[in-house]
Amino acid sequence: MKYIWIVGILLFCNSAVLLAQDGGESWSLQRCIDYAYQNSLQVQQANLAVQQAKLGQKQAYWAQFPTANASFRHGFNFGRSIDVTSYSYVNQVTQSSSLGLNLNQPIFQGLQIRNGIIQSKVDVAAAQKDVEQTRNDISLQVAQIYLSILLAKESVQVLTEQAKVTTAQLEQTKKLIDAGVVADNSKYDLIAQTARDQENIVNAQNSLQLAFVNLKTLMNLDVSESIDIEPIQDFEVDEVTNLATLEAVYEQAVNTQPNIAASKLRENSAKIGVDIAKGGLYPSINLYGGLQTNFSGASRSFDGVDSSYFPVGGAVIATQDPVLVQIPNFQARRGDVIPYFSQLGDNISGNVGINISVPIFNGMRTRISIQRAELAVKSAELATKQQEVALKGNIDRALNDVKAAAERYKAAKNTVTATRMSVQNTRKRFDLGVVNSFELTSVQNILISSESNLLQAKYDYLFKLKILDFYKGTAITIE
Repeated sequence: MKYIWIVGILLFCNSAVLLAQDGGESWSLQRCIDYAYQNSLQVQQANLAVQQAKLGQKQAYWAQFPTANASFRHGFNFGRSIDVTSYSYVNQVTQSSSLGLNLNQPIFQGLQIRNGIIQSKVDVAAAQKDVEQTRNDISLQVAQIYLSILLAKESVQVLTEQAKVTTAQLEQTKKLIDAGVVADNSKYDLIAQTARDQENIVNAQNSLQLAFVNLKTLMNLDVSESIDIEPIQDFEVDEVTNLATLEAVYEQAVNTQPNIAASKLRENSAKIGVDIAKGGLYPSINLYGGLQTNFSGASRSFDGVDSSYFPVGGAVIATQDPVLVQIPNFQARRGDVIPYFSQLGDNISGNVGINISVPIFNGMRTRISIQRAELAVKSAELATKQQEVALKGNIDRALNDVKAAAERYKAAKNTVTATRMSVQNTRKRFDLGVVNSFELTSVQNILISSESNLLQAKYDYLFKLKILDFYKGTAITIE
């Protein structure tokens, strides 16, 4: 009887593990998908790309407005230099300052600004399609792991029930041994079977825990968080008799898959890039204007004029007296330095005008830019074709996978039905003493294996159907 007590304790421990496992809050598939949408690192990365594209759009929009720049410079001049306030030469150490404000308004840039705005909008739309594709991929991955958890849960339940049956058989065998009906060695095969049952349960529980870790990691949920998934009662998969054709599914997918739409948008963006590059062949027209003022330490106020007389040569013919000319003594007319802000106010000047730049030769940069843009268009077109070819191949593979999974599921159900009948018959023969315990455990192991195969076939078939729905643009749900 000690073996029965050992098995009972093990089964109780397994039940306790399952209860602890289910103690967390139950999450539906939709809740898992929604949480992944908000917190998945892949989705966050895709959203950052959208923000980058929007910044590019904002920059392209503001390029059509004027630019304004202010400048300030202050320094010291040594030796012979120009006094910026009087434009005369001085030969002394002076301070000077200059302040300016310049504005530039683009009028025509070969439509580069306009096309840049259009291109930036297309780039934003393509980045948003990338987010949609990432979300779709995440939802498919979450569904796959969700189904793997359901499979692991059912496997644990099936193996636990099988362990109970083995335990009951062992108890019955002990009674037959005590009654002298069967030999004492009949119990050893069943004892070994109970150990195998426990090993199978432990392995299934480990698979279940790993599936939960994978789900939390994908959703970017703390792995220490205790969660469970909502059970699905009477879960069966209906066999699909009429599958859609490859062309029908492809026609749906090519119009619904965001990655195809994103690739086509990038084609349009590349074509606009050619127009932007060609804009460099046209003249550019800009309005400009500015204000400036300056200060010089050499600029001084007048402090009176000291007139001196100097002979300049020649004489008055009648008297032969030398000719004297009165000229100012410039050294005496310099007074104090004109105050800083007074000079800034007195020296204000401005300018306004139009600037036309006609490209003639710039080292073939514009022509090369056009050629690069044209190559970018061809590259974008090839990328779209690659996406479409890959999509068609994936759909064809998905259709074949569904057909193969359906056949496997059907065969697995037939195998389980036949094996259960065999087990029932063997149990009756064992109770009558016709077969030994080794034969009974052998056929029971076959049943465990066939039931495990059936569970795997069922969930594999369901997931293959969900992949097909994914390409059709249908939301992933489990009912």
